[in-house]
Amino acid sequence: MTNIFRHERTAFVLFVVATIIIFSGIGLRDAWPPDEPRFALVAKEMVTSGQWLIPMRGGELYPDKPPVFMWSIAVFYLLTGSLSVAMLLPNAIASLITLTVTYRLSRALADERAAIMSMLLLLLSPQFLIQAKFAQIDALVACCVWIGVYGFVRHFCIAESWRCYFIAWGAMGLGIITKGVGFLPLFILVPLSFLAIKKQLPTTRWKKRALLGPLIMLSIVLAWLGPVLYLGAYKQDPIIQQYLSNILLKQTAQRYANAWHHIEPWYYYIIEVIPLFWFPSLMVLAVKRKQIKRVLMKNPAYFALAIWVVLVVVFFSFSPGKRGVYILPSLPAVAMIAGLLLSRGGVSKTISVFARSVTLLISLGAIAAAAVLMFNEQTVSALMLRFHSTLSMITTLGAICFLVGIMGLSTQFLNFSKHLILWLVVTTVVPSTIGVWVLNDLRTPTQLLMRVQTQSNIISPDINILDVGIVSFKEQYLLFAPFPVTHFGYHTEKDRENGTAWTWLKAQPTRFLLAPKDYLFQCVDLDRAVSLGFAHRDEWLLIPSTAADVECKLLSDGPIYRS
Repeated sequence: MTNIFRHERTAFVLFVVATIIIFSGIGLRDAWPPDEPRFALVAKEMVTSGQWLIPMRGGELYPDKPPVFMWSIAVFYLLTGSLSVAMLLPNAIASLITLTVTYRLSRALADERAAIMSMLLLLLSPQFLIQAKFAQIDALVACCVWIGVYGFVRHFCIAESWRCYFIAWGAMGLGIITKGVGFLPLFILVPLSFLAIKKQLPTTRWKKRALLGPLIMLSIVLAWLGPVLYLGAYKQDPIIQQYLSNILLKQTAQRYANAWHHIEPWYYYIIEVIPLFWFPSLMVLAVKRKQIKRVLMKNPAYFALAIWVVLVVVFFSFSPGKRGVYILPSLPAVAMIAGLLLSRGGVSKTISVFARSVTLLISLGAIAAAAVLMFNEQTVSALMLRFHSTLSMITTLGAICFLVGIMGLSTQFLNFSKHLILWLVVTTVVPSTIGVWVLNDLRTPTQLLMRVQTQSNIISPDINILDVGIVSFKEQYLLFAPFPVTHFGYHTEKDRENGTAWTWLKAQPTRFLLAPKDYLFQCVDLDRAVSLGFAHRDEWLLIPSTAADVECKLLSDGPIYRS
């Protein structure tokens, strides 16, 4: 792998490669479930309504996350006019910033060789790449957290820099109003203070001036939260008060201490997430395990980063609710430690052979998958039935897998560094472009929503304006609907939603209701409903107003929203 260091512009070339990998495919697909349609819908409503203070989902308050990530999508939507472009730009840019910060911090603490190794290991990490290329909130919050860690390490371990120190607190404030866990850089102050007490780091950088840091963080948080508190506490707006209670208590302390979904055992991250999604760095740490203690003891800043990673993983392990992306912010630190070890001991034959074996197996796996998708009729039939796809789509996916596999195999004959980088480009760019273009219709409900228009015209040909309601829905149905949609609250209990929807449906003879077949909608004659087919594994029915019963005993006092 030494060839990768022979060119004086290696870091620049690697950054260009990262840019190609991360930005490839942007604009070629729409928002995909489960999370992307939600954030895209909220951002779109910010632009169309002009109300940016509090996120809204289909006209209803969205209290699950603070607004920064949605703001970023909305800004790019204003600039580009394309939601499919805008939704992916924030994470793509944030991930490049994370790579750059990793490179700069590693170079400042060690040298150019360690910095390049750290950057490459981070780029090779599946968790980093996945989040960089999808419109989920975690890549942006990881960027904020990592800037915070960078600022603290730069100030306390490299050279006194109050600018970096205060930037760290500012990044934390921005991270908190992106996702509540933006405070994670605070954990690194524990090992840093310990090292200062042990005289392994200068104590002169802990001054009274440091107390201004939390004020910077709070000022950024209050820039958004202050107006919301004003509306809730001073203006006594009951809806805003409910929103504040949800986002300040339920979505933070309650979600951490008494999570209601994503329940996993305490060892979830150690057993199921880290070995797979941090694999490249973990492989280096495993091979260089005998050197870890010596290297960490010799480099206090790296010791602090290692303790910080442990504290982050332990912190999230204590909560019963766990998702793999929660520990993403600590991945760059692991890549830095592994990069330092790799730069000091070099790439051993064990690492080279093991890495080549992994890329070979993945390439062969892609070819095997292609053979199954193109020639195994039983598997193809099962996939078509399960995902309601066409034979041509399955065959095309098989061809893409074959292309990825063959191109991946062709890189095996190159030297190790070129093989690794080109293999990564092939296995990410091809699926991110051709692959997502093929899958896009399957991952969105656009075809089903078009059938709503067609069937409604058949049932009631005299309708001028289509008036459609929906129950038991996900955000993609509101996002992709080419017509206004009425809904009855995202978290409304089923009976109340059913009763309210029934009342709305029968009020006008030109109304239609979309409902999943297994919802078993009451108070209507389902024999008069029309099946629209499947979308996202649900069969959907179009229920005309004429199918509504005269009476319904269900509660009908639920909310009604117009999207």
